Amino acid sequence: MAEPWILSVQRLLWFVGTLSPLLLVGHLFRLKLAHKYRFFLGYLVFDCIRSVVMWFYSPGSVAYRNLWRATEPVIWLLYVLVVLELCSLVFKDYRGIQALGRWIVYGSLAFSVLLSTITVLPTWMHSAEEPFSPQRYLMVERGIDSAIVVLLLLLLGFLVLFPIQLSRNVMIHSVLFAVFFTTNSMGILIVNLTSYRLGVSVSTILMGVTDLCLVGWLILMSRAGEEKIMAIRHPVPVDESRLVAQLAEINATLMRAGKQTSPEASGMRR
Repeated sequence: MAEPWILSVQRLLWFVGTLSPLLLVGHLFRLKLAHKYRFFLGYLVFDCIRSVVMWFYSPGSVAYRNLWRATEPVIWLLYVLVVLELCSLVFKDYRGIQALGRWIVYGSLAFSVLLSTITVLPTWMHSAEEPFSPQRYLMVERGIDSAIVVLLLLLLGFLVLFPIQLSRNVMIHSVLFAVFFTTNSMGILIVNLTSYRLGVSVSTILMGVTDLCLVGWLILMSRAGEEKIMAIRHPVPVDESRLVAQLAEINATLMRAGKQTSPEASGMRR
């Protein structure tokens, strides 16, 4: 049984985590950025509605568990859409790399879910738990979150290697999502490895990190951030020209490969 003070802290963090997305949605509309971050906006709206509805149920109740089970797959789908949207924003000037990134997202998610299913299948088959227990949901989510974390870290690594010019808002968005997904994935892994003994403590920490990320989006994203262009890496001019040329060459190669494998191109060759 969790200590009363931990439950009180969780309730406070839950309130902040419900109010912050609502404020962030209004903030994005006020900045006229809702169309640019539409899947992120959709995630915020859905998560806010879910939190409001679930607020009125005890976390241990059947109704709460059923609502969580029914809505969690929607959250997973929105995670994927937000990551695809982020890749599109980062590589908007590089359509070839953008298309490759999209297929990497699809492939890595499918592989992670398949791998997670294979590794936990023996446990599931001999487990006395119900088929759609929260533990089994967390196992699936761990695979999805892990794949997204790897993709986000690769994305950040790409931004470190190449001097890609992005708006300050997109840069902030990338870093905050990397922090959010990394902590979420690590938290679920810890809960699974400790047989859920640390579930309440880890859940409290994850709620706190999520709230901090939401506050970070609220404070750091601005209208001026759309105009301010920056890059994580600032190489010397000679290196920058060489890296930009390499990036353009990679993009051109991927664009040519995409045209050669497209149905239209195949039809023209026949």
